[in-house]
Amino acid sequence: MKRVLIVDDEKLILDGLSKSLSNEYTEITTIETGKDALKEITSRFYNLCILDIYLSDINGLDVMKKIREISPETKVVIMTAYHITNEMTQEIEDNAHYFISKPFDLSQIKVISETVLAPGVQEGLQRDCKSSDAGLSEIRFRNESPTGNDGRRFKRTPFTKTINYFASVMEEKELKISNLRGDIVDISDEGIGIRTDYPLKIGYMVRFPEETKHDIGVVKWSMSTGGGYRVGIEFIKR
Repeated sequence: MKRVLIVDDEKLILDGLSKSLSNEYTEITTIETGKDALKEITSRFYNLCILDIYLSDINGLDVMKKIREISPETKVVIMTAYHITNEMTQEIEDNAHYFISKPFDLSQIKVISETVLAPGVQEGLQRDCKSSDAGLSEIRFRNESPTGNDGRRFKRTPFTKTINYFASVMEEKELKISNLRGDIVDISDEGIGIRTDYPLKIGYMVRFPEETKHDIGVVKWSMSTGGGYRVGIEFIKR
């Protein structure tokens, strides 16, 4: 039985990766903070840790380096939706086995996990793997410097791809279909995370006319960010 630890502060990503990687040969644990991830790594052995860089409490790169100290046999896959600096690139090259940019298709993570956990995999970063069968695009570093900050402790440039979407919302006690716009944050086979100005509520139905494999979803969580909203939407598969 292989143990996999997934660390990300986006619940939609945790749910999507957990469902994608779950099988009879794999035990999945999901955690939202770096502090809890280090406690978990200390308490039991994990074959693989899939780790986001920008967590709510600790820089994921610091978590990565600590994992290498605590459990050097644990394979580490780093992921992020944001640009990384040359200095960060070197840290990842020194401590991780794979780097992947968000948004990604869940089939990418499945292939990467199988590759990293295969017997005899060499130490060191793997970043040029391609698999047309699984739709795995080139995994590479994005060596641009960050230029923005969204209020977290670490400077970051948001992944921005604006999309149009429709939502069934209650306005003045009447169900209406609103044509709205938002920016994709994360996307997978299971769902999508967006930033939007509209206060979408849990349970709202959303339709994406393009950009996604599944065109209908339901809002699973929504939170105010001060200047808008971060929303997690689970696709409804038909």
